[in-house]
Amino acid sequence: MNVILLIARNTFREIIRDRILYGLIVFALGLVGVSLVLGQLTFSEQARISANFGFTGAHISAVFLAIFVGSTLVSKEIDKKTILTILVRPLTRVQFLIGKSLGLAAVITVVITGLAGVMLLIFNGLGLEVTYLFLVGLYGIFLESFLLLGLSLFFSSFSRPIMVVCFTGGVFLIGHWLGDLKFFASKSESEFFMGFANIINIIFPNLEKFNWRSLFLYNDDIFITEILSASIYSLAWFSFLVTLTALVLRRKDFG
Repeated sequence: MNVILLIARNTFREIIRDRILYGLIVFALGLVGVSLVLGQLTFSEQARISANFGFTGAHISAVFLAIFVGSTLVSKEIDKKTILTILVRPLTRVQFLIGKSLGLAAVITVVITGLAGVMLLIFNGLGLEVTYLFLVGLYGIFLESFLLLGLSLFFSSFSRPIMVVCFTGGVFLIGHWLGDLKFFASKSESEFFMGFANIINIIFPNLEKFNWRSLFLYNDDIFITEILSASIYSLAWFSFLVTLTALVLRRKDFG
């Protein structure tokens, strides 16, 4: 456990120094600033617009970190041969992957928390009441980025970073499209299309399970069982993907 935490801490420090992190933060804060300007045009909807843009900024930042930074977590160590010095220690490949993942997950948490603090200040200035649904929406963003991180790790075990970004980005789009695919399949009379839709729903993760951002905007409620189910769903996918990644790396020659 100490070895995993050591790798996570070193990964956290390494990513914190990365320029892409600060670029994403500036982009997210820019979205929040744009929301305030647009809100002036429709004052009655200013709070909702600010909340929507704020959640969008946090979502994009978390997803980009999981995909772009996650795509280089393993390949960077392989290219620099530093993975050889790491794996000669009493450390399994699964522990190595979990440590790297926890480091990036900690960075994503810090970014989401920082943006949440900015959003809270804006909400306070606009007189918008903040409920627990605000935290639920942010938690959904984290769960989705955690699952995408697992995908990035898996694809990076056998592909170059640019291909990892393409593969993970494709799964991201499909994952948010599964609900529409299922709807169209239910309206279709083609057995082939319905079978195809069922297979796609099994193979790809349903990322809409974590889309709780609208709950805060429209003050809808959510059951705790749904949150627990989504948490288990994200963790199960991540564990499955990390196990597959470890199996691929076990057969890989780092020399």
